[in-house]
Amino acid sequence: MKIKLSALMISAFFPMWRAIRDHTATHYWLDGGRGSTKSSFISLAIVLLIIKFPFANAVIIRKVANTLRDSVYSQMRWAISALGVSSYFKCSLSPLEITYLPTGQKIVFRGADKPEKLKSTALEHGYFSVVWFEELDQFEQQDIGTILKSFMRGGDKFWIFYSYNPPRTLWSWVNKEALAMKQRDDAITSHSSYLDVVDDHLAWLGTPFIDEAEHIRDTNPRQYKWEYLGEITGTGGSVFENLTSRSISDEEIETYDHHLNGCDFGWFPDPWRFVRAEWQHAERRLIIYDERSANKKIASDTGNIIKEALTYTDVQNSAPTYHRETVWCDAADNTSIATYRRSCGVNARPARKGNMRHVSYQWLAGLREIVIDPKRCPLTYEEFALCEYAKDRQGNWIDDYNDGNDHSIDAVRYATMELAIRGR
Repeated sequence: MKIKLSALMISAFFPMWRAIRDHTATHYWLDGGRGSTKSSFISLAIVLLIIKFPFANAVIIRKVANTLRDSVYSQMRWAISALGVSSYFKCSLSPLEITYLPTGQKIVFRGADKPEKLKSTALEHGYFSVVWFEELDQFEQQDIGTILKSFMRGGDKFWIFYSYNPPRTLWSWVNKEALAMKQRDDAITSHSSYLDVVDDHLAWLGTPFIDEAEHIRDTNPRQYKWEYLGEITGTGGSVFENLTSRSISDEEIETYDHHLNGCDFGWFPDPWRFVRAEWQHAERRLIIYDERSANKKIASDTGNIIKEALTYTDVQNSAPTYHRETVWCDAADNTSIATYRRSCGVNARPARKGNMRHVSYQWLAGLREIVIDPKRCPLTYEEFALCEYAKDRQGNWIDDYNDGNDHSIDAVRYATMELAIRGR
């Protein structure tokens, strides 16, 4: 019996399936909206991994144990049937597990009600090389590390799946971790929505689903973007709605001619942060393309980090030279500024801060576009992407900005302060 995988999964998942099959990564993050078929795809992948690799056993985890039978257990039974291999698997309810009959490999199901008490099950063959966290946003972040310590042992090849609908709240740990995963060499991320299914397999969803989605789209656009498109919409308080994420090449940076540099001082736990940006006045566009960060570094050390960042070539294949560009710094630390100037040769100057925090935030939020390369500047991108307005005690949005998780933002504000003052 021959079955084409293209008949069972949408084309949006083809690249990830090839990566899973060839084990080019360990962590596989799948987020999306309703009807995106991410759980169906993972269940198919797990069955295929069990068949392909005799050492592979799988554990599938949800936060609450009593949700397993009617969700991921049923999902795995569907995948086995869809692949036409039901005769090779035995499904039992007590204990809740699935056995691959030719080898005795197991697919077991666990609730993480008490993550610290989750223990690896004794296996006849192999080890738990496959772990699936379904509805990841229901877990606490520390739960994930605790669980992986219990199951990631006994071998050197693992596939860890994470599936979830992105939480609305920008600063949810899941949304922050997703940004970090995009920078890891051992992780692959995928985003899908019901529109991907419509393009490939419209019949899978049916007319009532499409009609409901389109009704929400027309009556509540923000709800539609979050629920059906799986976008991180926030709760209506995003500050920088003008943010663009894209790759910035070395060749593009060589064309920049209006560099801005900003430095925010810190020791520990608050970090020291330095950023570089390009200002394009006619387009009212700020492009942030370099960041440096440190903890527990004295001024002479961070000054040398700045000098390194400002040492670059003007002409291709020429020797790098130090450029004594102005670096706008937090005016609260005159001692470090003096060290930069006297000992490091950095043209450091204090940024004018008086009553300018609110104005500088407004100026940045009012630009036509803020472009950040998330690979070159992951810390800066995270801060701008997740920045929200503050709330009062009743939970209402107010015209102010939360203090904290803003070290890169402050460095950017110092770099652009003179522009904000002139545009006040």
